[in-house]
Amino acid sequence: MLAGYNSMSEIEKQQFELVKYLKFFKNYLLILAISYIVIGFILIKIFDNANIGIIFSILYPLFGFFLLIYRSLSYYRNSSKTNVAVLVVGTAIIIAIITAISIGLSNPTIKLNDNKLFISGPYGKILNIDDILSVERISTPIQTKKISGFQMGNVRKGKFELPNNEIVTIISTADKNYLMINTKSSKYIIDFDSVLQSKINEKLKSNKFYQHTNSHTFC
Repeated sequence: MLAGYNSMSEIEKQQFELVKYLKFFKNYLLILAISYIVIGFILIKIFDNANIGIIFSILYPLFGFFLLIYRSLSYYRNSSKTNVAVLVVGTAIIIAIITAISIGLSNPTIKLNDNKLFISGPYGKILNIDDILSVERISTPIQTKKISGFQMGNVRKGKFELPNNEIVTIISTADKNYLMINTKSSKYIIDFDSVLQSKINEKLKSNKFYQHTNSHTFC
């Protein structure tokens, strides 16, 4: 906040209430730090959800420092236009971050219609049943490294690298069991759904039976 003070002209320095600002600056950061610890501790005790703690750790300091910048401008005379600009830009950034987090944490819609598997979301996909080779349940936790996409706690949406260096698309909001969908060109990992797994396997079996019957008929 004070990085540019020494480079100001004498007239600009006279317009900045330095002594009052330093008192405000010290008290503000002290209050921000104490409130961050207290509120964070309360949230941990009330909610058994790591994502809530992560969201709080992102948004609370961000909002706190945005407010600090905005309040700091009041110690510099003739800063009304700057106040408006900071308010608009800061609000837009906070809204964008909240929107991105909301989209990332939202549960994807996964449904099977006819011969297509629809997976909603930014990294969603429409898979043809004919392109699916197998669907298997994975019961062990998957340790991954994010290549691109969204990751917060146990929520993962995007491209990830498995321990065997294989790149897969993961769309998961849980940390229990998963479905590994192997296609002709790639692999997808979604949250386990026994009903969905049964439906996909039935489709795969019926398609194989149909292809087998047609091949014998042709012969």
